[in-house]
Amino acid sequence: MRDRESTVSPENAAAPPAAVPAAPARPQVAQVMALQRGAGNAAVAQYLSGSGATLAREPAAAEAPPAGAAQNGAGGASPIAGLAKRVGSPAGLRATLAANPGLAQEIVGYFAAGNDDAQLNALMGQAFAPVTADGASAPDASEEKNPVDPTVPLPAERKGDKKLDKGQMKWTLKPVDHSSARADVDFKPDATKVEAKNVSFGQTVLNQVGKLRAYAGGTATDPAKNKAKFEPFEESASKKRVDHIVDSENDPFYGAEWDQGARKWKREGASVAVGSSKKGGAATSATMNDTPSLPWAREGLGDASIEFETVAVVLETAEPLGALKWGFKVKDAANAPIELTGAEDADATDAPSADWGATMEKYYEAKYAEILDDFDIGKSDLKPDHKTKLDGVVTTLKAKAALKAQLGGAADLTGDPKVNEALSLKRAQAARDYLVGKGIDAARLEVQSYSSDWARVQAEPGKSEGKNRRVQVWLH
Repeated sequence: MRDRESTVSPENAAAPPAAVPAAPARPQVAQVMALQRGAGNAAVAQYLSGSGATLAREPAAAEAPPAGAAQNGAGGASPIAGLAKRVGSPAGLRATLAANPGLAQEIVGYFAAGNDDAQLNALMGQAFAPVTADGASAPDASEEKNPVDPTVPLPAERKGDKKLDKGQMKWTLKPVDHSSARADVDFKPDATKVEAKNVSFGQTVLNQVGKLRAYAGGTATDPAKNKAKFEPFEESASKKRVDHIVDSENDPFYGAEWDQGARKWKREGASVAVGSSKKGGAATSATMNDTPSLPWAREGLGDASIEFETVAVVLETAEPLGALKWGFKVKDAANAPIELTGAEDADATDAPSADWGATMEKYYEAKYAEILDDFDIGKSDLKPDHKTKLDGVVTTLKAKAALKAQLGGAADLTGDPKVNEALSLKRAQAARDYLVGKGIDAARLEVQSYSSDWARVQAEPGKSEGKNRRVQVWLH
């Protein structure tokens, strides 16, 4: 999902109630979205209930709709839940609403029902300019600046279908407009070679403008606005980083997220899938899509580019199965078109770039306040160095009362899966109990347990790996 960022600031999250304007007969999407941003859920509910109005479709943007973005998830779940992750960018959200205007009504109803979604709230703020008193949209500093000549053509999409050593890679890269493009990737493991309970993706990103690096959530005037948030995840040599939403995602995977209730990986949204492979049997595809944008293109800051490497990965072994490089660039000129990069046959490879492992390791170093690893096989007892690390966590939590800690326990691929499921939970609970014993309120501590389904480092089934026998502590 995108060169990703959640940009809701504390003051936006706690915006005071505002006066609710009289509702027009058929309010525009941007008007309702602006009201939600400024006045909150209660104001939206009052706004709608006062008029019984439905949303009219705004003028359709010249953007291709993300396929399947408005589909319901399994079990009839609201299509709005997880929408921000699925569309991935302001351009993606606008394209989705242009393709399915009825979805806008569902968004408003979702917020009016009292649901909170900081990521969607932030994305709406970027996708729709504030509404002025006369109903016109004010300029938005984060809005993509397309060529001044509307006749500049978009480049042709790039499609591929390539057999790799461990599976079949299919992809499409197509421009959305002259500042944004959409990638769809499908990887199906080779069931004659691959045994995998869960297959998803990891994705690295490098975003540049001129000689400077840019970051998700940046603006046309300040592309490096969120440098302090993202720079800790950058691999030292390549400057690549794992593409994820720093504030709200606890894993490095693109298309999969952990369901603690069910104790298994699930797809992040309705338009993606987690794959699998039974060696000697059947395999299913892992799929993902991304719609990044370059809001700082053609702003006099230098040529802009964004580069991705999307890697299919077995989640329980961390084994990479295949990789695809793709991206796009825009020259710093008024009528410069978007230029697609990568996504050619040669860009789909059996193995990821040489810096893949170091970039993933940098993610783990930056994401977690501490990782308590090398638990004894079959044991959940905390070691002296684990307690020393947890003492540092205690200090941080006491100094910052707003922080919470998520404690994620894991096992390696030795032993029985059912035993490992219980063992990973006991390890996380041991860390929680230690923190509670040091005066931390249990209400600030969340326990997750991954069994042997989430490997930090690559490992083979049946072989001991101390870095995978761990508890990772995420402060957020």
